[in-house]
Amino acid sequence: MLYLILLSTVIVSLVSLIGIFALSVRRESLWLLIFILISFAAGVLLGTSFFRLLPESSFQLGLDEAVKYFIVGFTSFYLLERIIRWRHCQEIECKVHPVSKLTLIGASFHNFIDGITIAITYVTDINLGIITTLAIIAHEIPHELGDFGILVFGGYTVRKALLYNFLTALTAILGSLLGYFLVAKNILPYIIAFAGGNFTYIATSDLIPELHKETDLGRSLISFLVFVSGLILVYLLGALI
Repeated sequence: MLYLILLSTVIVSLVSLIGIFALSVRRESLWLLIFILISFAAGVLLGTSFFRLLPESSFQLGLDEAVKYFIVGFTSFYLLERIIRWRHCQEIECKVHPVSKLTLIGASFHNFIDGITIAITYVTDINLGIITTLAIIAHEIPHELGDFGILVFGGYTVRKALLYNFLTALTAILGSLLGYFLVAKNILPYIIAFAGGNFTYIATSDLIPELHKETDLGRSLISFLVFVSGLILVYLLGALI
């Protein structure tokens, strides 16, 4: 079990190197790929939260107790994102400022929590761990591209931006080890509910708002279908296992 968790977090960490490929891809093609990945990740994350994690924790803790930890997970990510998004600038649109160090700190926390989540879902069910890893990879691609861009704009060379982005991604491995051994201490139902809140926050506050920025009707419909496919995939996995 542990080797699967570590393998998954290593693969997720390697996504941080995607910045080098983005340099050779047409901007329009890159955005279309990101748009589809965000749609899929949003569906999978919401499906995992409400079809798997919340019901699993409710079964062991009772619905009232599970919902409490679910809400704590949701609000804690809201607070964390507010802290991470804080910027040393006065302008509303503040893109080319020295925020590289803040970005690295925020990315480290984010990847650390991804690692914990991967460990939790693998211990709950191997198939759920695999699909969760795929969802994290999908939503990490746009995040990593964004972080890479910020680091370059912040003054780092392309080589240093790739290196530092990769080093922050490795915190996922530390998170996976912590998550695995926390689970071993019989606090799994509480962590599952907490993680469900985390997933719901990411999907509803970070990913879906990005999808709403698309104004083309055709792409919006494709986005919706991909989103629903993510929900259905998680539901079917739950029905089959």
